[in-house]
Amino acid sequence: MPWYHIKLQGKTSDYRYADEVNTLFYEYAKQGLWHLSATRWHPKKFDYKSLNVFYKELQSALGSGLQLNEALEHFSSSNSHKNMGKISQALLSELEYGVSFNNALSKLTLPLAQPYCYLLNANGTREDCDKSLSLSISQLDSLLNWSQRLLKALIYPFSIMQIALLILIANRALQSTSDVPLFIQLIGDSVLYTLFSFAQLLTINSLNKGGACYWLERFSQNFRLTKLFSLLSTTRATGITLQQAVKTMSSYFQHEPTKREILGVYYTLKLGKHYSESFPPHWFPRESAIALHSAEQDGDIERALTLAESQHERQWQSNIALLEKLIPALCLIIAGGVVASALVTLYAPLMEVP
Repeated sequence: MPWYHIKLQGKTSDYRYADEVNTLFYEYAKQGLWHLSATRWHPKKFDYKSLNVFYKELQSALGSGLQLNEALEHFSSSNSHKNMGKISQALLSELEYGVSFNNALSKLTLPLAQPYCYLLNANGTREDCDKSLSLSISQLDSLLNWSQRLLKALIYPFSIMQIALLILIANRALQSTSDVPLFIQLIGDSVLYTLFSFAQLLTINSLNKGGACYWLERFSQNFRLTKLFSLLSTTRATGITLQQAVKTMSSYFQHEPTKREILGVYYTLKLGKHYSESFPPHWFPRESAIALHSAEQDGDIERALTLAESQHERQWQSNIALLEKLIPALCLIIAGGVVASALVTLYAPLMEVP
């Protein structure tokens, strides 16, 4: 369903979410509001990074003594964050018509980050909301930190690759012996350089906004399990039972086998099976597996969950440290190959034996 920008006569404009604009006209007509116009609105939706910034601003406002609605009103009138202001106004409009805060926020967030909209407890007290904000910010900070660590590892090799490509283009221009005019060749090389630079900028922008998490989730089981147990811990800290927490976990993942595995655990737990029969063995490595079997005797699974979370976190920190070394090395090898090719071409005439 699309968003619409509703301009009302004598009233601040609204931003509403509906399947058809006629539905909105009918709602306003019931209130006696006839003089209005509606246009499609395409919001710049929150990603991991912008959602994290929004949560931090919201937490700061709540810490200043404002209620949730008052904080949103303050953001909507702010000129420092125009996109956040429009989104806050849209949230206020939806809240006014009875839509829950979590649902409204999820519609203004990209699909990958939407599940993190439901970690927020917007229906409790200000203290409950503040606590859930802290947990949400902690989760988003972790995701962004993992992605930005890879970004920092790529900056230097990206710079070397830029220099290597410039050397290659200059060498091709100096050593050109083809019938193609030099300026035509330079135009072709410039287009290649521009495309390569654009790809690098897209990669940097994606990593800066947490985009690495999509690929890490797709290819790394250790990342998925680290994320899973961290989210389980965070969700249960809000007072949700283990079964319900496991059920919600499937929405945080795009990896289909993991989603099916999580739902399988939920339904097995619901049937009353033992913990060791419900959870896949690879979820609980080493000491945590022993603690999981012990939980069948005393019913306390907290120690097993804590140990599993700690072990997956340690393994992931080790893996990401390895990635930080491997990725730059591979990029430097590629850049070195380009430079070596340019140098061989440049000095080949000097090495020819008469």
